[in-house]
Amino acid sequence: MRQLFLVVVTGSFIFLIPWIGYLLASLPSHRVVSQWRFAWVGFDCALILAIGVTALCAWRRLQIFIPWAIVTGTLLICDAWFDVVLDWNSDDRVGSLLTAALAELPMAALLLYVARKMIRLTILIAWQRAGRTDPVPPLSRLSLLILTAHQDHAARRGDHEGDRR
Repeated sequence: MRQLFLVVVTGSFIFLIPWIGYLLASLPSHRVVSQWRFAWVGFDCALILAIGVTALCAWRRLQIFIPWAIVTGTLLICDAWFDVVLDWNSDDRVGSLLTAALAELPMAALLLYVARKMIRLTILIAWQRAGRTDPVPPLSRLSLLILTAHQDHAARRGDHEGDRR
């Protein structure tokens, strides 16, 4: 499953590089659309749902808060981007810039910061429960791993009994 995941994600990355070039060259600079209102209202409905679920998870102190905070922060960044870019040559530019700078981006930064802190706290607790006494590495260098007291204890003793099972 891991190999399939890696192929799909890496293939998507490679595919998107020329795709962005194609879009840059082929998309019109002006386009009239009939579903403009539906697109924005739909996106904002998804955003308010994400904010609501994130808030609920935070109030209930649920671990699932972490991915919801990341999703909500990401949606807020996307909302700021599209508001500013699409209103750039309009009378709404100042309002979009102010909303992005004073509301959407600070809220996104807060959500992503808190999610990172919660991930770090979760790892620290798992690290301690596994009986590890060495410092927890930074998230950027922490491998995906399974923390169990038995495996850690066996590794420290040089015992490979856990490997034979």
